[in-house]
Amino acid sequence: MKFNPVVKYPGIIISGVAFGIFILLPLSEFASYIEYIERGTARGPVTFILGKLLDTLLLRTPIRFIYYSGFGILSVALFVHFYSRFKERRTEINQLLSELNQGLLPLIAQGESNTLEFKSSYRFDLKQNIVNKALEGVVMKTLAGFMNSGGGTLLLGVSDDGTILGLENDYQTLKRKDKDGFEQLIMSSVSEKLGTAACKYIRLIFHSHNQMEVCRIIVDRAGFPIYVKEGNSKKFYVRTGSGTRDMDIQEAINYISETWKK
Repeated sequence: MKFNPVVKYPGIIISGVAFGIFILLPLSEFASYIEYIERGTARGPVTFILGKLLDTLLLRTPIRFIYYSGFGILSVALFVHFYSRFKERRTEINQLLSELNQGLLPLIAQGESNTLEFKSSYRFDLKQNIVNKALEGVVMKTLAGFMNSGGGTLLLGVSDDGTILGLENDYQTLKRKDKDGFEQLIMSSVSEKLGTAACKYIRLIFHSHNQMEVCRIIVDRAGFPIYVKEGNSKKFYVRTGSGTRDMDIQEAINYISETWKK
């Protein structure tokens, strides 16, 4: 999230000035009043603070006005910033809880769509019965497509028709032949092919069904364009219907400028 308090939150300036002058100034000046009391001043606290406030509002003490206005704007801006981050985080948690509350079988029953895709395996070619690294590239394209669109879910270990196949064949290709080793492989591949910054947009959950494990990858919409590294070049992918496709240069430029407006 880009934070620009002047452009994005114009009310921050007015709120900040009001907070600084009417909240911070009286509190600060009350502390000063305590010192005056110790010196034997006869003025009451209300009279003392109102006098300071009036001098500030009438700009008789412009430095004080600038000082408290500045601190007020900074305080309100920081509050809005962290509150916005808190709301974003809470939304992410609610989305994750919603995903977790949805079981594997009901999810599969929905069928493939713009936000849901099935893959039989990650790297083991079930037709040729060998490791096929090209399949990894297909998964990376799908993840990038979700990130560049509205997000989505990828199920690994489920065939196109919804049959649960499990990940055992993929596990056997790993040095660490379990879901932990598989997760490490996925995250390493994402970092290498999509960039380390893309890792924060995916979360992995493993489901067990009839002694077979399925990996659910929950993908968030990225905050910036995600490219797939293919050899010496990079390509830009988006979701179209229940599939993923790459865009030519002009399409990508138009899509990116529209999707991630500055």
